[in-house]
Amino acid sequence: MMRSLKLATLAIFATAAMSAQDLKMDEVPSNLADTFKKEYPQATDVEWEMDMANYKVEFDVNRMEHELWYSKEGKVMKSEMELTETDLPAAIASVLKSKYADYKVDSVEVTEENGAKTYEVDLEKGWNEELDLVFSANGEVLSEMKD
Repeated sequence: MMRSLKLATLAIFATAAMSAQDLKMDEVPSNLADTFKKEYPQATDVEWEMDMANYKVEFDVNRMEHELWYSKEGKVMKSEMELTETDLPAAIASVLKSKYADYKVDSVEVTEENGAKTYEVDLEKGWNEELDLVFSANGEVLSEMKD
């Protein structure tokens, strides 16, 4: 049993290591680096990695975390950005106020992929109750999961 657990853990780490590989700045194609620098000149703590067939860059802007996935051609395939609660669309804020009033917002993130935006809102209630919600831009709850 213990051997199986060790092998499973090793397999998970090996898979994770193979799927994402850190890159030095000189290993990032110049078209991607130039596009990124032009779009995000204020970016700090920039880290590039190869994520499957795409280039992923993690960075901060005004202390808010961002992640972008670029194709080799320089097209943004996916983006994730940390937000504050006040940045949420009014429709989502309304649902939080009416259905989740006894929870406190812990974190907010917006993801854009294939032209669609979703908002992940992590809620807390007391010391040990957490709830992860995913909303459409119009306030529809797409998923709700207790942690």
